[in-house]
Amino acid sequence: MLKQKKGFFAGILAAAMLLAALAGCGGAGTGDTAADAPKVGVVLKSLSNPFYVTMEEAIDAKAQEIGVQVITQAPEKETDAEKQMQIIENLITQNVSALILTPNGSTELVPAIKKANDKNIPVIVVDTRIDEEALAAADAHIECFIGSDNYFGGETAAEELSKALGGAGKVAVLEGISGHESSVSRVGGFTDKVKELGGLEIVASQPADWDQEKGYTVFQNILQANPDITGLFAANDMMALGAVKAIEDMGKSSQITVIGFDATDDAKSAIKDGKMLGSIAQSPDKMGAIALETAKTYLETGSCEVEVPVDVTMLSGDDIQ
Repeated sequence: MLKQKKGFFAGILAAAMLLAALAGCGGAGTGDTAADAPKVGVVLKSLSNPFYVTMEEAIDAKAQEIGVQVITQAPEKETDAEKQMQIIENLITQNVSALILTPNGSTELVPAIKKANDKNIPVIVVDTRIDEEALAAADAHIECFIGSDNYFGGETAAEELSKALGGAGKVAVLEGISGHESSVSRVGGFTDKVKELGGLEIVASQPADWDQEKGYTVFQNILQANPDITGLFAANDMMALGAVKAIEDMGKSSQITVIGFDATDDAKSAIKDGKMLGSIAQSPDKMGAIALETAKTYLETGSCEVEVPVDVTMLSGDDIQ
């Protein structure tokens, strides 16, 4: 009986040693790779907007492809620049190798960028520009900006809306957060092109903070004050979709042509269903992938392109299968 027990325990010990050896080999390999890979902090505007969810997914996929660790965080709302500041400061304490940032403000994030600069952490900015004068005043800098020409996107929206309305009509604009570069550029491009083309009259232009519920409420109020509106440009798809719901609830679906911005999946569905004419597409997946590649390139070489443009196009029903 004793012999049998000795044999039994010996078998368990041998199996345990074998498992430990196997685990040690696998763990060492995985651990070495993870330890050696650069760690990049990614700070997005919000993950409640499908645009930035798509960007995050592209960054994660690219990270697996090129062997980079990523830590992605975002505040709940795109209005929360203070939370982004806290996230950046926390990532700095985690000794990230680089930062990718889609800022919730053109000037508000400058102090956090300066803190990253002081720790020699390169900062790659995506989608929304940081104010250059604010950077200079703080003796701060970024390494690269990756994004679309928002002004040109606004111009494109104006041209397409004018064409759809036969060159004449009363239109409204839903702006993003007041003072934010993306909103200012998109609305500025739209407004300037409307003036240049002539024929369209902008009867209302109000912020709805990139938010779908606010898009609904703000446009409902605009429509009540201006029942003869025939067109709408919303500076992002979330606001556009809120406006579409307001239009439906007021029984004006066949009377108002809507163009959004970002070409999110929900907007594509609305375009396919004839609820929106189109959306200005700017490829968040491409921007995310390029940003991570740029961060890795900078970490390896100490340099990168100062600016990487991403094309914008009008996505309409003909482009959606």
